[in-house]
Amino acid sequence: MEKRPASTIDVSKIQTPTFVIEEDIFRHNLSILKHIREKTSAKILHALKAWATWELLPMEREYLDGTEVSSLNEARLGYEEFGPEVHMFAPAYKEEEFEDICKYSSTIIFNSFAQWKKFKPLVQEYSAKLKKEIECGLRINPEYFGPEEHGDLWSPTAPGSRLGIRLSEFKAALIEDPKALEGISGLHLHIFFEKEVSDFQEALPAIEEKFGEYFKGLKWVNFGGGLKLTDDGADVDGFIDTINTFQKKYDVHVHLEPGAAICWWSGSLVSTVLDIVERDDVPYKIPIVDISFEDHLTDFFVSPELDLKVRGAEIERDDAKLAGKNAYKFGGMTCIAGDRMAYAHIFEKPLDIGDKIVVDDAIQYTLIKCTMFNGVQHPSVMLWKNGSAEMLRKFDFEDYKSRMG
Repeated sequence: MEKRPASTIDVSKIQTPTFVIEEDIFRHNLSILKHIREKTSAKILHALKAWATWELLPMEREYLDGTEVSSLNEARLGYEEFGPEVHMFAPAYKEEEFEDICKYSSTIIFNSFAQWKKFKPLVQEYSAKLKKEIECGLRINPEYFGPEEHGDLWSPTAPGSRLGIRLSEFKAALIEDPKALEGISGLHLHIFFEKEVSDFQEALPAIEEKFGEYFKGLKWVNFGGGLKLTDDGADVDGFIDTINTFQKKYDVHVHLEPGAAICWWSGSLVSTVLDIVERDDVPYKIPIVDISFEDHLTDFFVSPELDLKVRGAEIERDDAKLAGKNAYKFGGMTCIAGDRMAYAHIFEKPLDIGDKIVVDDAIQYTLIKCTMFNGVQHPSVMLWKNGSAEMLRKFDFEDYKSRMG
């Protein structure tokens, strides 16, 4: 596959703070997913939990099949802005929302046999009322916990995870009711967070050993997401072979639901240095930027082991190695003491007030999680296309006020 295009944004044209989505890189990612789709006939769905800038969903119709959602709001957004292929999974459903969930969903996946038993009659009732076919599935938990996971915060199969049906629970449900799978079209699994294709290939035999006997006779098996399919060097051809081999072996159709892979490296968060604080008790300086790490980069705030990729800088976690270097630990705009980066970024040249700071690969799981805590300005959302910036959304006081009451 072709390598990812280089970023072309001109930060001098960007008023901060702003999320900037680069169309060329975005389309590059989509083209890789389309290639997988064409070579396998797998159904590929955009998982809106990672990124849901709906103005660009119509563009995705050229490449993908539909959306994967986890709430009524996401289901409606996917239905209205992408199209009717909407696959829904949630840990549990509310009865008062379920008719609308059926209205906007083409497939509904349940997290337990108890939920399936409870809502199966309603699926049948609303399918008839809405005059549409709704496929149903179950989420399984293969209890596969691979090497170098990020702990139970991010792994959906870690011990104690609430997500998916374990094999022992699956067998017990079928012993209690041998017809428990009647009406089920497929099984859904999701086991990784930012893993390579080789990691999935290593995990698949373990998954098959536990649940393989149940795959035959289904229409589809959803492999979930969490794979870096669009990263440079990804073994796309190997993954295509894996899908085709699996589909032939079990006579099923594979579904994929990439989220981060769709917007991988296709967007940045651009901010400005407002002040630089110096302290004589630490070997680094503290630039105050016009973003908040708590508000706008939540995952990096709660999981400091994740690398915040700042353009032109190297990460250094050992303060003992910072002396004599242009070392900085960024601080955010809120009044919370902990609104800062836990580790340093080292630049070739000293930073000055007014410098633009570009956080690369800053669209996935960031824009979607932004808050307006402390009334800090929510970054604008901009599309960079053909050397110019197109404003998609700018936030103001009324956005803040309307969320408070």
